[in-house]
Amino acid sequence: MQVLKFGGSSVANAENINKVVALVRQAMTKDRIILVVSAFGGVTDLLIHAAIAAAAGDESYKEKLQDIERRHLEAVKALLPLTGQSSVLSAVKTRCNEIDDICSGAFLLGELSARTQDKIVSYGEILSSLIIAARFEALGVPATWKDSRQVIRTDSQFGHAAVDFATSNQLIKTYIDGLPNTNLFIFPGFISADSKHITTTLGRGGSDYTAAILAAAID
Repeated sequence: MQVLKFGGSSVANAENINKVVALVRQAMTKDRIILVVSAFGGVTDLLIHAAIAAAAGDESYKEKLQDIERRHLEAVKALLPLTGQSSVLSAVKTRCNEIDDICSGAFLLGELSARTQDKIVSYGEILSSLIIAARFEALGVPATWKDSRQVIRTDSQFGHAAVDFATSNQLIKTYIDGLPNTNLFIFPGFISADSKHITTTLGRGGSDYTAAILAAAID
């Protein structure tokens, strides 16, 4: 089994995502693959800036969120056939509405905790990985999407969580071993969860770390 990780510039737009898909499909001819992806290029920064602006009472956060939603909806329309777009567009809209709700809360409260910021920035990787998984499915390549927060366990140091390797290794290995006929797993990078299943993140550049954690767990 191989673990392949692609960063934000590699998944910045539909054209680049198609290049990633081609590389992964080539690798799949030789081995089972775990694919880890970052958020679309620039999206994590946009999410952070939107969150900070919201907490500061700056309504420009809404424009930043609209830009994020537009980029993801455009990617879905470019990557998927018309008949396969509806459910993915709906999933994107739902998650963008959730980001808006959380930022609205920060705007009303006038504060942004590290826990809330982790929750907001987690959506970048969730959105990108869901769209990429849908692209594989549209091409007839079965892909199993897995929320990394369900298998990577950390402490509650929001913004730069420390991994509980004993628990994470067991969760990852049990999950992968339980699907012996799956040839392509797709995980969002960067995100994890604490023992109470509250979203945490692994720090900037955390998608590389996600890939390393998964690779170590499955040897």
